[in-house]
Amino acid sequence: MEPATDNAARLPPSKIIRRGIQGFIFFSAIGTVVSMWWKRPAGLAEMLEVIDWRFMALLIPLIALDYWLGGFRYRLYFDGKIFPNVSLWDCMRSNWANMFMGAATPFQTGGGPAQIYVLWRKGVSVTDSILVSVMNFSATLVFFILSSIAVLAWIPPGFLGADFTPVFQTAFIVVGSIAGLMLLLLFFPYIGHFLINRIAMFIPLRGEKTLSKRDRLLLKLEQEIERFGSGFRSVVQRAKWKLLVTVVATIVLFSGKYVMGYVVARAMGQDVPFDLFFGLQIVQLLMIYFAPTPGASGVAEISAAWLMGTLIPAELLLVYVVLWRFSTTIFGAVIGGFVLLRELGEDRQQPAVAPVE
Repeated sequence: MEPATDNAARLPPSKIIRRGIQGFIFFSAIGTVVSMWWKRPAGLAEMLEVIDWRFMALLIPLIALDYWLGGFRYRLYFDGKIFPNVSLWDCMRSNWANMFMGAATPFQTGGGPAQIYVLWRKGVSVTDSILVSVMNFSATLVFFILSSIAVLAWIPPGFLGADFTPVFQTAFIVVGSIAGLMLLLLFFPYIGHFLINRIAMFIPLRGEKTLSKRDRLLLKLEQEIERFGSGFRSVVQRAKWKLLVTVVATIVLFSGKYVMGYVVARAMGQDVPFDLFFGLQIVQLLMIYFAPTPGASGVAEISAAWLMGTLIPAELLLVYVVLWRFSTTIFGAVIGGFVLLRELGEDRQQPAVAPVE
């Protein structure tokens, strides 16, 4: 058994977490204000009158399914056969932590470490968590690529104007490039090790102590990459069906998020065409998934007002944006905040259990 400090998943410092939360609130407020100014809503009473609460009730099972699938994609692998055994509930808790830190940090950079931290607290090594995260992330990118192709059939040519094509093409190229990189990392992990090794050798270091530390770090990295590659080979050889199930679960997961937006629109009395609405939501998620602001705050609100403004009246747009963001992002992030605070509190009270290698 290794010391706990060897495999400890490190979260950003508490100061960065607080700043991320402040940034999330700030950019969300800015996005909402801009949306209000750009697409001025009707009065609050009129807004509430148009909402069909029977449709809104459908959000409850959709949100529950979203959270269940978020945990299931990890529980699928953490079943005690190839990787350690982690309950579905704890996998869901790790996904909520991901949602919170992803919403509180730029480019969703804190989401992965937060999820790895929670899983590590349950006895999963950092390397195994990263491997399963990369497999799930690769499935997400595959979904983006497939759904982007569907957009070409669902959105009429020129519907969003001539300026839309280069924006969409750029987003598609970025996602496609990252997907290729993730697949390369999965199938040929030593390429990444070779590149890191070469870069490290070019860094001018002085002092025997510094050079020794670098060599130990590279040796540790080589060992973890071997574990990473061995874990993926085990999945391919013994449970390749899980890779297909991951892709299917990912398709259902993100399709459910799009259905939430559609349900919100229908609850507001808008008889929007399902295929066109679905296509616009795919475009939006493709645009905001790697947004630089915490949780895509501001970018998500403004892009929603721009894209959905083609189908939803201006006076109802703000209501739609608020309900959609709360259903797909804010509520899960709030739960994740409580999960992470509890984990951090327990971490101060007692040492974590180190995973058995």
